[in-house]
Amino acid sequence: MSANAHQPSATGAHGTGRPSVVVGLDGSADGLLALDWAADLAAQRGWIVRALHIVDDERTAQPPTTSPGRDDGSEVLDDAADELTRLGSDDAVFEIGYGNPAQELLKASRDAAALVIGRRGAGGFAELMMGSTSQVCAALARTTLIVIPDTWRPTEPTQHQIVVGVDGSQAGQAALGFAFELADERRAELTLVHVPDVPESFPRPDLWLDPDHAPWHHTAEALVAGAVSGWPDKYPDVVFHLHYEPGHPVQVLAKESQHADLIVVGGLGRTEFTELRLGSVSRGLLHHARCPVAIVHNGGRT
Repeated sequence: MSANAHQPSATGAHGTGRPSVVVGLDGSADGLLALDWAADLAAQRGWIVRALHIVDDERTAQPPTTSPGRDDGSEVLDDAADELTRLGSDDAVFEIGYGNPAQELLKASRDAAALVIGRRGAGGFAELMMGSTSQVCAALARTTLIVIPDTWRPTEPTQHQIVVGVDGSQAGQAALGFAFELADERRAELTLVHVPDVPESFPRPDLWLDPDHAPWHHTAEALVAGAVSGWPDKYPDVVFHLHYEPGHPVQVLAKESQHADLIVVGGLGRTEFTELRLGSVSRGLLHHARCPVAIVHNGGRT
């Protein structure tokens, strides 16, 4: 990746031994929201912000000659630097790259602790959250991907609520670890949501002998208990609640996002896809969640 760097501090993202959080900037308001979220995470964990603007140009080997009207990325980085100054953060590196935004972000975040992008943008990263590109980015990222929607307002009071989807899978353990750690750092309560697979042959809820204890509760409770085992011991100060609700995972989790600061789901990575993580549910959450969404990969750092 060819890059020019604007460095508001002498500390760089490379060679310091400290983790970095990569932020995709595209000149949109969403990009600045992503920068705000990433700066807060970096400040809490002592990470470095690596803010990256990709000029979408086919000539990736050599940066295009700057000419009037051509996007050279400097204005985007200047706006981002001003935003970090406003936030009181200066531990950052700003870079300009050239090529396909999704590919370059994946390269840049390969050794990063997290990748943060806005859900929608002014052309630059909008494609990341639409169609197949978002699936490829979410599936192939080697780190945690956090997507910030335009409905998120950093100036509004936090809900002190983090929601994590629980499906009992091995990949889901990484999501639980990320959620518990973040809840511990931010003194937030944790809601563990499991959407049970209720067979169509089951009777209507009003026909159950005990409406407060559905026939699938025992199986769901056992699954969640096994998945959560060990995490409360590691984070004893985290208050968590269990929530079981049949239905479509997108609808259930999107509803929970209205009162949460973050929705966390697991991601398998590479070329494997499952419904809860990188299929229709993940795509639905990226479109409909009212709060940021974190897709935590099994091998990613948290």
